[in-house]
Amino acid sequence: MRNALSRRLFGLLAGASACLAFSAQAAPGEWVNGVAPIATPKEPPAFALPVATPLANPAREAWAQQDPKQRLVYNVSKPTLTLIPGGPAADQDSPAVILVPGGGFQFLAMDNEGYDVAKRLAPLGVRVFILKYRTIPLPDSFDGFKAALAGTFQRGEGAEERTRQAPYAVADAQAAIRAVREHAREWRVDPKRVGVLGFSAGAMTVLGALQANASDARPDFAGMIYGPTQSSVVPPNAPPLFAALAADDRFFRAQDFSLIQNWRASGASVELHLYSAGGHGFASQPHGTTSDAWLDQYALWLKAMKFAP
Repeated sequence: MRNALSRRLFGLLAGASACLAFSAQAAPGEWVNGVAPIATPKEPPAFALPVATPLANPAREAWAQQDPKQRLVYNVSKPTLTLIPGGPAADQDSPAVILVPGGGFQFLAMDNEGYDVAKRLAPLGVRVFILKYRTIPLPDSFDGFKAALAGTFQRGEGAEERTRQAPYAVADAQAAIRAVREHAREWRVDPKRVGVLGFSAGAMTVLGALQANASDARPDFAGMIYGPTQSSVVPPNAPPLFAALAADDRFFRAQDFSLIQNWRASGASVELHLYSAGGHGFASQPHGTTSDAWLDQYALWLKAMKFAP
């Protein structure tokens, strides 16, 4: 199964180039030069996810910041799941949404596609989790991290490495879904309404988990934001899918919409929002385009599909 999954993800990576979550307004060189190291921030308590196949990574987990305030984490070797404080009443069993940030499998965009999205989702009556999945092992220094980014952005390096890393991310997403269901009573979650929402490489991770079709790690609903739209593989009993993409997305604009068409042809529910502009990475960064409305439309979809109160 791992080899088959790797082949599918390789096809997605080849079609999506670097698939990194960066500001749509910055040129690649400007983006790399605008990243600075920061101290490890204080985060809410996290649940350690089980790892069946350890990832050899002697480097320490570290954080960086993209101007003006977007924090990134890299060298993640121990996957975790963080329950975001707030949201529904503590004594209420609620739907759950697991956020899966992007970052080309090199880092995770923890604010733009994690905490900032969570702040807007929690008031909707869902329990929000952030998945910190394993990333590509990089040198144990900020200079090494920056050099890896420069190689990706400026020379297009690392596609094979990202292909090798993707199955680890998928395994961590599956572990997160299992953990939410196993701890549903403790975390006050409805185990029959557990969804995932991925961005960029996180959307590829979501698709990989869906296509793996493990019965105990199949989400009840799924969202892919500026992720792949091209694939012939639809899992049996595919869950409802929400997809959003900008027509000028530099990574996925060349893909066709065969995934959406095949999802619909299978009889599964699918909702697609194709915005005329917005670039890549618009999760929490308004650009004055219609893509700014994606989260409001996702919220309406959750309510219409009975996945939110």
